[in-house]
Amino acid sequence: MTKSYIPCSNLKTAGLVVAVVELFLCALAVYGLFRNFHLFGSNYFIWFLLGIVSVFIILIAIALFVYAIKSENARWLIPHLSAQIFLVIFLILVAFIVAILMLFGAYRGIRNLLGVSNYYMSDDSTFLLGIMIIVIYLLVALLELFFLYIVYRLYKHLCHYESIDNENRVNWQVVNDFPKDNKHGSAAMGDQYPYGDDRRNDGNGQRYL
Repeated sequence: MTKSYIPCSNLKTAGLVVAVVELFLCALAVYGLFRNFHLFGSNYFIWFLLGIVSVFIILIAIALFVYAIKSENARWLIPHLSAQIFLVIFLILVAFIVAILMLFGAYRGIRNLLGVSNYYMSDDSTFLLGIMIIVIYLLVALLELFFLYIVYRLYKHLCHYESIDNENRVNWQVVNDFPKDNKHGSAAMGDQYPYGDDRRNDGNGQRYL
């Protein structure tokens, strides 16, 4: 197993920071969804609904992520890792599609992609909106890639510690108790034998160490 020189406590703290930042991004996303729904009306309802469902799924993944840190259980990190991978792919894909549409001047296609085809918007405004989408989506994708690295390192740490705990439970398991009375004993079992001047007699005058 690859050794990591980052203390696990620091990774846990970094993981909590990731959770807080992602909660903030979710809040911004919800604000943007409601703002666009108020601006574009019922034509934006499908995209609004998909956005709300996506945010809800991400919030569940964040909750499981925090629970995994608190319980030190690596398996609960898997939903968050999966959500991060899907989100990064989605952000890069949307940015790529918008860039291709802008390259060919298909501004109406950009408006259709955003669900605002029935809302009047000039080509210049659509061009600026496309640039903004590409920049923001790529920045968020890069941020999530960095977060993905942190969460993956934390996942490896927790898996490593769980394997150590399992090995300790196997190595220290006691099947049966050893006989322990006034005629049996072992230093390995914790019995004390004071070697030195302290001696005892067996009743017949014999002295034993």
